[in-house]
Amino acid sequence: MAGIAMLLSSNQLFTQVNLNWASSFTPVWNNGDLSHTATNIGGNSINCTATISMHSPGGSFGKSNGASGSQTPTVSGAIFVVPSSSSCIQVTPDYNQKTGYSNTILIFSALTTSVSFRVVDIDKAAPTDYSYFDRVTITGTNGSTTFNPLITKFDPLTDPNFLIISGNTAYVNPASGQADNAISDLTDQRGTINVNFGTAIINSITIRIDNAPGTDNNPGAQSIAIGALSFSQSVLPVTLTNFSGHRQQQDVLLNWSTSQEFNSALFEIERSNGSSSWEKIGFVTASGNSSTYVDYSFRDVNPQGSLLLYRLKQIDIDNKFKYSSVVRITTKNAASDLQLYPNPARDHASINIYSAGQQQASFYILDAMGRTVRTETRKLFTGENNIMLSKFAAIHKGIYHIVVYDESGSMMGRTKVVKE
Repeated sequence: MAGIAMLLSSNQLFTQVNLNWASSFTPVWNNGDLSHTATNIGGNSINCTATISMHSPGGSFGKSNGASGSQTPTVSGAIFVVPSSSSCIQVTPDYNQKTGYSNTILIFSALTTSVSFRVVDIDKAAPTDYSYFDRVTITGTNGSTTFNPLITKFDPLTDPNFLIISGNTAYVNPASGQADNAISDLTDQRGTINVNFGTAIINSITIRIDNAPGTDNNPGAQSIAIGALSFSQSVLPVTLTNFSGHRQQQDVLLNWSTSQEFNSALFEIERSNGSSSWEKIGFVTASGNSSTYVDYSFRDVNPQGSLLLYRLKQIDIDNKFKYSSVVRITTKNAASDLQLYPNPARDHASINIYSAGQQQASFYILDAMGRTVRTETRKLFTGENNIMLSKFAAIHKGIYHIVVYDESGSMMGRTKVVKE
C-alpha cells in the first residue's frame, strides 16, 4: 500500500491515505478489466470499488496507444505519467457517436473527506483536428448530497488556453488553432487537472469522459488516465436532521432521523419536567456507519406531568457524546397554540403545535419583508406535536416569522423568532 492510516487521537482522526492502482487492488487490475475492489486501503479498513462502463451504442474500449499497446482499462499498460503517482488507471474509450460517454465510478465503503486526484491527457488530436475533444466531468456524493470538486490546471503557464475549466467540468479548447495533443509525460502536462473535494464528505465519485461540442459525429479513440488519488477517513459526527415528538393517548412517541453517522453506538433518551434534573429513560442502538437517511423512534409509556422535556444523548463507540436539541411536550391542546423555542435561537429551533388529526402540514419561514426563506412539509399526528425546523443554523441572523398551514391551506398558527 502506498499510504498508511494512523490513529492520532481518541477522536479517530486519520492522515491522508493513497490509493495505488498497481498494488491496492486484489486481484491486480489486468488489461481490459472493468471492475475491481481495493481492500483495507492503507490498513484503515476502507475499501474502494472501481467500476468502468461504456455508454455508447457500438462503442468499445480500445488500445492504450492507438493501434498498438495494451487493451484498456489498464494499469500495467498505461503509457501516461500522472504527477506524484507511481501508478494510474488508463482508459481509452472509442465512441461510435459524439454523444457517447464512459464512466469511472469509485465507491468507498465508508465516508471520506479531503479527496483529491489528478486526471491527465485531456486533449485533442491536433490544433485543427475535430476527431475528438476530450471533456471530463466529475461529481461526488454521500448518498444524500452531491458535491462538485475544485478543478485547477496542473500547468497553467506553458499553454494557458489549452484547457477550459467550467465548474466541475474540464475540457480541451475546441477552437481551431488552439490546444493540441498532450503527450502527458514527464515534460508535457498541459492536459492535466488537479481535482480536490476539500472538506466535502463523500463515499462515491463519478468521472465521466465524453466529447466537448464540435467534435466529429463518429469520434476517434481518446485516452485519459487517473492517478495520485488520496483521501482521509471522515470523522464527521452524527448528523441529526429531525427530532420531534407527540402525544399518543397516554404515551409520548419520539421520532428522529440522521442523514449520516460515523462510528455511532447508541442514542440515550433523557427526560426532565423542567424543574428536575435530566434522567435516562431508555436507549436505541444506532446504525454505526451510514451515509443515507436512518429513522429512529422511542415510546415513553405513560409519563406523568404537564410539561415534559426530552433530549437525545448521541454516543459514539469511544464514548464521546453530544446532546440534541430539546423536544417540549405539554398538555395544552388549543388549536391556536403555536410555540417556538428557544427564542432567540441560534442552531436549533423547535415548534410546538396542536393538530386535530393526522396530516401533512406546511411550515414557512418568512423574513422581515415577507419573503419566503424556506419551506418544508412535515407530518403531524393527532394531538400535540413538537417539530424541529430543518437546517435552521444555515439561516442568516435576523427576525423571521414562522407560519404553518394545514392540508386544506388554512393557517394553523403564526409566530416570530429572532435568529442569532
